[in-house]
Amino acid sequence: MDRLDYAQGVVMSMVYEKKLLDKAKIDKIIDAKDAEEAFKILLDSEYIKSADGVESVKDYELLLKNETQRVFNLGKEMLQDKKILEILSLKYDYHNLKTIVKGKVSGQNLEELYIYSSDNNPEKIRLQFESGNFVDTKSEFVKALRMAEEEYNQTNDPQMIDIVMDRMYYKHLKEISDELDIDLFRDYVQGSIDFFNVSSMLRATKMGKNQNFLEKILVEGGGISTRKLLELSREEFERLVVALKSEKIGRSLFDSLEKFKLSGSFSVVDNERDIYLRKLNSESRFSFFGPEPIFAYLVAKEKEISIIRLIMVGKLNNISSTKLRERLGDI
Repeated sequence: MDRLDYAQGVVMSMVYEKKLLDKAKIDKIIDAKDAEEAFKILLDSEYIKSADGVESVKDYELLLKNETQRVFNLGKEMLQDKKILEILSLKYDYHNLKTIVKGKVSGQNLEELYIYSSDNNPEKIRLQFESGNFVDTKSEFVKALRMAEEEYNQTNDPQMIDIVMDRMYYKHLKEISDELDIDLFRDYVQGSIDFFNVSSMLRATKMGKNQNFLEKILVEGGGISTRKLLELSREEFERLVVALKSEKIGRSLFDSLEKFKLSGSFSVVDNERDIYLRKLNSESRFSFFGPEPIFAYLVAKEKEISIIRLIMVGKLNNISSTKLRERLGDI
């Protein structure tokens, strides 16, 4: 990889980064008197470029889907190696694959749930899946679709579709990061897998799930072995944090401990994941060569979109500004 090939893309990402919503703008949206006013403030920004088909605040999800697609199109322009973009877009592809399988087994048309972030057209994939004749669908997607459908047919449990797809997604993601062989992307994927495993294990244990279930949901490829997590699965959260303190995500888990004691919610782990992944990208933002600054911008934009989604859901449900800030955590 010639890092100079990304010089123009880095300059573009720096320009786009300046257009991210700053804290003052986000605070203004949070403090809006109602959802309609919040939406109006949001549209007085770059998001107006994604307002095609949007008629009212009730279309906020369409706006955010459009914005996601717009940003990933920018990513295609900035990145020489499209596999780098896949590290972020792949989760939307697998979301679409889940939707395709669920639509088939339920006999429903779930097309409105698709999220477009790559050249992998979900409707085209759906038609090939239902016909059984795959022409140009990625082999990883074909395998995931068939395995998820087979698991559902054996268990009649829709949850198994999610479990199979999550495992296949992280396996595919790990293969991409290994192929790219760049420290930032390797650490990003490893951290994502570790947080997914810890969060999934905590929730499953709280629900009283057994070891067999845990073995199904935990995925390989993180910095923490699944064997170690299984051994720790019966420990209280406090003891789990101590046992994992030497791992790369150990400090972040420790930082979530006090928050967990106050709230009793494992969502604090998800919030620490976002902080951890954001910190991984922080130094690369100031580099002038290589793909890392472009990746950092795309991660920041993704986080912004998720924040706006949480705010709009809250405003539509008349959640107070104070409560919204509590839910958003460190932004």
